[in-house]
Order: sequence, then structure tokens, then C-alpha cells
Amino acid sequence: MSDVGGNEIKVPEFQTALITDEMLEKARELIGVWLRKPTLWPTVSEPISQIDIRRWALYSVGDDNPLWSDPDYARNTLWGKTIASPTFLFSTLDPAVSPGLPGVQSIYWGTRWEHFKPVKVGDQITSRTRMIDIKEKTGKHAPRFVIQVIESTFVNQREEMVSRIEDDIARIPRGRSGGGLRGFEEKKKEGRAKYSAEEIEEIRQAYINEERRGATPRYWEDVTEGEALPKIVKGPLTLVDIVAFYAGRRTLYNPLKLAFLERERHPKNVYVSPATGIPVHPAAGHFDIEIAHEIGMPGTYDQGWMRVSWMGHWVTNWISDWGFVRKLNVRLTLPNLVGDVTWIKGKVIRKCVENGEHLVELECFGQNQRGEKNMDGGATVRLPSKDPADNYTF
Repeated sequence: MSDVGGNEIKVPEFQTALITDEMLEKARELIGVWLRKPTLWPTVSEPISQIDIRRWALYSVGDDNPLWSDPDYARNTLWGKTIASPTFLFSTLDPAVSPGLPGVQSIYWGTRWEHFKPVKVGDQITSRTRMIDIKEKTGKHAPRFVIQVIESTFVNQREEMVSRIEDDIARIPRGRSGGGLRGFEEKKKEGRAKYSAEEIEEIRQAYINEERRGATPRYWEDVTEGEALPKIVKGPLTLVDIVAFYAGRRTLYNPLKLAFLERERHPKNVYVSPATGIPVHPAAGHFDIEIAHEIGMPGTYDQGWMRVSWMGHWVTNWISDWGFVRKLNVRLTLPNLVGDVTWIKGKVIRKCVENGEHLVELECFGQNQRGEKNMDGGATVRLPSKDPADNYTF
């Protein structure tokens, strides 16, 4: 392949790979194997700082709850110091680890968080990651793809299990393979969403009037099954939001020299542009429309775990600073494109008491400006009880 100047552009053959039985067999050999840490900088070896928790909440999630960002405020809460929001540990590792299947695109598909202890300023977290399953799939948007189920565990400096997560990573061939994503041609033609002044005003008012329970406890006894939670809005998604998301993480894609050195260690973790010959990280479709189109996306799109974190924001707004998110499960159902709005909604579906804990189960979903559901899931939260026998400690 040559560019307009006649220069030869060589695209690696593996970059257009289809999923084969042989590739799957090799990938399955990695099930249960604890993986090397992703080659990201900075490595997480120092205690969690106030700025780490604040940066994630404010920049990556857009959540201005002072429980995550104001140490004076947090000091006067149940927790006694700043704690992290429920998806903060995303920032201590790359959740999109996907071993094997070289040249096949990774797309974040969903998550199942389980929390046992809060993460506080000063904690030092150690994580381990492994693949625990591979599931072959077919669907209307891809003729053959797989879901890799990735387990990560998180332990603090007291050897206490803090959290466990299962991430679903879809592995879908790229467009030039002939087996990539399809079915988004109309959205590609439509281009970026457009909004009237009245629609932007509605979004503005939703942000201004966002409900956060805050310091007022929400007691288990005051919750009714079937009650709806206040909705929140995220968007319209811009490239600024995506860049801010990266800025809020403790781990980033390697730049410049470090990117080239990373490819020395992992030579197939790369996307070489057929138009320019420039090698970049294969996840750059979040802000590079050429790569997004090569993957089969109609345009640039969010990182899937952004929406998971938005769902966590919705939950913690409702439970108050006294609540604790035990579980958070989110499945992504459609791409969230630059220009899209996501309205997050849901309701209480069950109350129960298990092992002395007063729990509430929620169902939730995200809906874009087209009325399409772009994610769904649920959460289980622990709330304080008015029962004098309730031992609300962690």
C-alpha cells in the first residue's frame, strides 16, 4: 500500500486477523494464569493519595460529591476520612486486559463489581488479574466474536480483600478482516448528534438540579420497593470529556518514546494506520475517527468503563454518604458516541436483610437522545438501619 506521495505503507498482517479455532485454543491456555501487569505508567506502588481519589471523581467521572474530594468534609462523616467512589479502583489497573488473539480488537463490554471494604486515603492496594473464561458469540453486529471474562482482585495493606471485579472484554475482528462490526452504517451517515437550544437548556437544568442525598442518611426503613430514583444526565459526550477521563486515571497509555519501547515488548499491541503508516495504541479509536471506523464504530466513542462509573455516580447520589455499594453490575448494549447524551434512570426492586446487613437492590439503565438503551444493570447497596441492633461497621 502506498500513500499519495508514493511512500510504501506496510500494515502488519495480523492487524486484519479473523478469529480462528487455533487462536482460540492458544488463548484458552491462558485461562487461570495470573497475568503480568499492563505496561502502563505510573505503576501503582505508593499509597492512595487525596489527589488520586479527587482526580478520578472529578475528572474521570464528573462527580463533585465532597465525600471524594474534600478532606475536611469527609473527616466529619461516618468514614472519618476521604473514601473512594465505587469505581475508583479502575484507575489502579487497566480493566481492558485481554490476553491472546493478536490483531483482534478489544472492546469493553461490561462489568460486575463486588466491594467488601471502602478504599481510603493512605491505603495501599495490590491487585492481581487473570482470565477466567472465554465465551464464543455470534450476533447481528458481528458474525463471530468472543467474550473474555477477566477477574481482578484487590487487597489492601492489611491483607484485607477490598474488592473483586469481573470484566467482560469483547474481541471483535477489525473492519478490513471482513468480520468486523456492522449495522451502524446509518449512524455513520448521520454523523455527530445535533441539539437545539431548548434541548441544551434541558440538559443544563438537569445538571444544575442534580439530586445528591449527601450528609442526610438514607435509612433502609425509608425505602420502598418500586420507587424510582432521581435520574441524572451525562453528556453530550465530547472529546474533552474523554481526555478528562484519561487525565483522571492513575494509569495512561504510554506516549512518545515510551510508546515505542512498549511495542518492543508487545509488538502486536499496535494499530498501524493504513493512511499514514503511524503506529498507535489500538484503543485510540476513542478519539481517532480513522481507527473508530476501522473497528466498525460509526464515530469516536467513550471508554466503556466511563459509563460504569456514571452508574456508580447515580447510585451514590441516592444512597447518601452513609451508604455503601456492595455490588455494581453494568452491561453495555450500544456504543456511546461523541455527541451522545446518556440519561441514567432506575428504581428499587428489592429490600432484604442478609447476614445482618440491610440491603437494597436497584435496577438501572442508560438511555441516549435517540431513546435507545446503551447500558443496563443493577446494584446492591448497604444502608444504615434505624434498628438499634444494626451494627453498621466495615
